[in-house]
Amino acid sequence: MTALRLPLAFSLFILVLTGCDWFRTDTPVEPLPGEVRVNFELEWQGESYALEQVVTDHNGYPIRLDNLQLYVAPIGFRQEGEWVETVDVSLVDFSIHAQKASASIAAGSYDAVRFGMGLPPEINTDIDPASYPNSHPLSVIGSAGMFWTWASGYIFVKYEGKFALEQGTQLLEPVSYHCGTDPSYRTVTLELPSALMVEPEGEYNVTLTLDAAKALEGTNDSIDLAVDPVTHNAQGDSLGGRMMNLLVDAWKIRLE
Repeated sequence: MTALRLPLAFSLFILVLTGCDWFRTDTPVEPLPGEVRVNFELEWQGESYALEQVVTDHNGYPIRLDNLQLYVAPIGFRQEGEWVETVDVSLVDFSIHAQKASASIAAGSYDAVRFGMGLPPEINTDIDPASYPNSHPLSVIGSAGMFWTWASGYIFVKYEGKFALEQGTQLLEPVSYHCGTDPSYRTVTLELPSALMVEPEGEYNVTLTLDAAKALEGTNDSIDLAVDPVTHNAQGDSLGGRMMNLLVDAWKIRLE
């Protein structure tokens, strides 16, 4: 038996060394993805802005934003007319420096970015935040302050601060816009200024900038703080929908 085993073992060894086709497959190797970091920045009327700075709105009212948070879900990139979704849910809090979301994306050329502002219905209503791990942006901890009740869902946007009716006076009037409910969900699509060419294992930066002043004034609508300073549209209202519409046109994009 020993005499038979040695030649067989030797033959197998020779086949391995010579690259026998028995051990080859025709399964193609998928190229490694690239990494795209989506950065979020804030400005006011085209100038860089940080929360708690006092600025002036379109009606001349001095205003200070103290809190600006919003859900983004999902984020997608367009390749040859098809959308590739990458990031499921992010909670952007502009009180925290250098807000970003990272996405693994297949190598290729991309010409636009699309993201949802708020949460799509399937992950908004009839959801228990306790069903998510604490690290998730929709969990009890992750969504702290951004959830109404188990039945009515999440707050999509919080836009809060103080304003004054006259220049040179104290900012004592409240600004408090809480936008949400399924009908308030909006989608933003931004064409890239040039193609994003993603290489395997490459690293890239895309910056989305929100102009907070445009949440109050746009081409077709404007909100007067003196008339409508507050909305908490857990049940949905026209003011919350108007702000969400204005926010759609408040973004711009750049490649870095």
